[in-house]
This record gives sequence, C-alpha cells and structure tokens, in this order.
Amino acid sequence: MAELFKNLASTTLAEVIDDAVTEFEVASAMGFTVGDFRILVDSEIMKVTGVSGTTLTVVRGQEGTPATAHTNGATVKHVLTAGALDAHDQNDLAAYDTFADRPAAGTPGRIFLPSDGIFIERDNGSIWEKFGPIWPMTPPVAADFPIWVNQGSATFIDNKGAPFLLAPYTSSANLCCRVKDYPAGSFTVEMAFMLNVWPYNSTSPGGLCIRDSISQRLTVFGVGGSNGDQQVQAYNWNSPTSSSGNVTGAPTCHLGETALIWLKYYDDGTTNRVVSYSVDGYNWVQMVSISRTDWMVPNQIGVCVNAYAGYASSGARQDTGLNLLHWRQY
Repeated sequence: MAELFKNLASTTLAEVIDDAVTEFEVASAMGFTVGDFRILVDSEIMKVTGVSGTTLTVVRGQEGTPATAHTNGATVKHVLTAGALDAHDQNDLAAYDTFADRPAAGTPGRIFLPSDGIFIERDNGSIWEKFGPIWPMTPPVAADFPIWVNQGSATFIDNKGAPFLLAPYTSSANLCCRVKDYPAGSFTVEMAFMLNVWPYNSTSPGGLCIRDSISQRLTVFGVGGSNGDQQVQAYNWNSPTSSSGNVTGAPTCHLGETALIWLKYYDDGTTNRVVSYSVDGYNWVQMVSISRTDWMVPNQIGVCVNAYAGYASSGARQDTGLNLLHWRQY
C-alpha cells in the first residue's frame, strides 16, 4: 500500500513496550491517517501498517534506527522520512511486479510495468488502462560481436543503444556478418531486430547466423523471400557469397507485416538446435529443430545482413541495414 502523510499528527504510548512487540496501544489515534505511514518514538522510526481503534501494528527499527524499549507516555509522532519518500515515489508513481501480482487500481496516474507482460498500464483511479505494447530488451553493444565475416564496405556501429549493421548494395548474394565465439554446452540466445528493407529476389536478408570458420559454411535464421514477400526462413550458405538452400524442415511461410522480429536459438548441448520466432518476445512459435551436426558444426554465432536484399527491379539499389535491439544469452 502507498504510504500516506498527515500534518502534526501526534499521540503518546499507552503502555510500556520492549524492542520486539509489533502491536501496542496509544492514547489516541484520532490524528493518524488510514494506511501505511511512519512514526518516531524516541529515536526509533517505525512503519505503521495498520490502525484498529487505538492499536497500532508496526514494523520496528526502520531506516537503520535500532528497535529499543519505550516507556508508557513516550511521544509518538507521525513523521516524513527519507524512506517514506522513497517508498511513496516507488509505490505511487510506478509499480514493478509480475502481471499476476499487479496491485489493485486506485492511485490515479500510477504506471505499472510488468516483468512478464506485454503492456504498460496506467491507473485511472478505478481500473488499469493498457498502453503499449512493451518488450523486454537487453541492449547489446557492437563490441559484443568483435569479428567481421566478409565485411567489404559494411559497417557496424552503436547507435543510441541499438547497434546498426549497414551493408551497401552488391549485385549478388553477399552476407556481411559480425560474430563472436560460439558458447560451449547448452545455451539460449534471444534476439530482436528490425530490417530497413523488405527482401527482393534474395535469400536471408538478415537475422541470426551461426558459422563454422573452418569450412566457411553458415546458417542464417531470420526473414527472407522474394518480390517483397517477407517470410520466416532458415537458409544454409556454402560461404558468405554462395547460398545453398533452405534448412531441411524449415518453413518459408509468409510473415505478418511487422517491423520487429524476435528469434530464439536454443542449443541443448548434445543433440539438437531449436529455433523459434515471435512478434512480441513473449509468445514463441518453433521455426525448426535440426541436429547439432546438420550442415556444419558452428564455432561462431552473431548477426548478419545480405547486401543483395535491397535489390529492386526498377534499377534502384537499396542498401540493407539491420537494427539489433536485443541480444540476451543465457
């Protein structure tokens, strides 16, 4: 409950209390508000969590003050403290919790940010109104992926918390990648990204890539297709400049016209690699499950774009770019 304040509220203890009791009698509670607030008894700050008649229920020894014994008749003052202000800001301006533990509405203007939900919500005084959606982001930095593969004239720069991989147009299939060492054992990567172009006569415009630096083979999981048809796609490459074909069992279904794409890559460390996609980062659909030795055994993982993806039949040449918004590895 949000902490409340009231000016000049004061009373006295109506009994002797030791350093452990959490309920005690006061001479009068007429001046105190209903709800959580803080009191000062001698030099001990207590948090009041309940008032019933002249009985106060408290949490002892707040904000670094020691819980001590107090005599009958000791002054009890309602006080505004640093801890009360901090709690007021946290509880009245914003609440952070799981969706299931969202507090009851009733504090107009308060914002609720769920740790496992899709929407920002605003308290209008009676109900929570939904705004959003929101996504759980773990911002990467360009230095997280230190190795270029087939850089050419491509660049990869940090840009306001979202590294941007830009690959100037080339006249044929041409993957430009930034990768890092492939983790050992079982692990999961979640990635969220946006492409600046829709694919045209190209495979694998951009997404998450895995690579074997010895054989030069790669597999790209992301979006692909042709003639502006954006598809969920997993594609094998013989090298960064030679595509091979769809990963066995991977779909080439049309993807809804959404700018933000989420991918989840799971390697169980023994048998399979499983890749899923999402449009919100919460609800996942499996794209493909393949053997850990399918096509190649990767020793690198990262992001890539196809410099040919922006090709247009009219003769216009559009550079391909990828905004990397989220990379969470666990």
